[in-house]
Amino acid sequence: MFKHRSLKILGLIATLALAIVLSACGNGSSSQKKPSLGNKDIEIPYVATDNSAARSLVIAEVLKKAGYDVTTTPVQASGPLYADVSGNKDAFHASGIFPTVDKSYYDKFKSKITKYDKHSFVDDVKVGLAVPQYAQNINSISDLKDNEQFGKAVNHKIQGTDARNGVMKATKDEIGSGDLKDYELNESSDQAQFKQLQKAHQAQQPILFTAMEPSWIAKELKFKMLDDPNKIYGDDNQHINLVFNKDFEKTHPAAYQIGTRMSDDWSHSDEETIAKKMFVDRKNPEDVAKDYVDNNENKVDDWIKDIKK
Repeated sequence: MFKHRSLKILGLIATLALAIVLSACGNGSSSQKKPSLGNKDIEIPYVATDNSAARSLVIAEVLKKAGYDVTTTPVQASGPLYADVSGNKDAFHASGIFPTVDKSYYDKFKSKITKYDKHSFVDDVKVGLAVPQYAQNINSISDLKDNEQFGKAVNHKIQGTDARNGVMKATKDEIGSGDLKDYELNESSDQAQFKQLQKAHQAQQPILFTAMEPSWIAKELKFKMLDDPNKIYGDDNQHINLVFNKDFEKTHPAAYQIGTRMSDDWSHSDEETIAKKMFVDRKNPEDVAKDYVDNNENKVDDWIKDIKK
């Protein structure tokens, strides 16, 4: 009887010990799910003239709310985005267009950067050439070949942007051959291109230009992306991803988690609304981003939950 009772007590002790061990393991897992801020200094370069500004400035405000000191740096094109992030362990950007358009930049700096593509910030991105919706009988890049009437109407010129944008590199590689054999590419800037688009739109004149969709400009000036049967700009399913310095996750663990959570949960319609306020309504971009964060507390709380400040 005594022996039986002793065995029972030993069994209870063993069960209790196991429970304590499992509890300790559980607490360890819980703490692992609560990353610390790490280094508080962060830089986010972004293209100030397109939707990149909308998502980048919102990310900055969310990170500030979590306890980070964030510097947002406007740049003119894709090239500087990658150069900045590759050379700064505190930097990342939210404007990488993959798998094709920014491939050359990713390949150039891939030893110093990493991209998050488990979920994309923006899906179904189209990059290539566009014309106004009122331009009839031009729906594909193949419609440009040997179309002397349209070619003369646009002086056989493609209105481009900064030469350091991925879309410009792809276009330049095709100029003088194939469907673009009779065309030249005008290098300029996003601002200069937009002025030319406005001018053509107001006069209902034809214009051929490099473009991306979704974009606030597409909503404002109502253009149509041309079909790309020869895949000059890659497949239609381009997407926008976060691009981090390779050391960023290690030195800013909570910021990395917040950024990737936002990528997993970002609303395309929200981005369109934010961009419209910034570029069409001409409201202060930083104020628009702050207002979005203040008016979406539930989303922000989910993005920064379990962060150890």
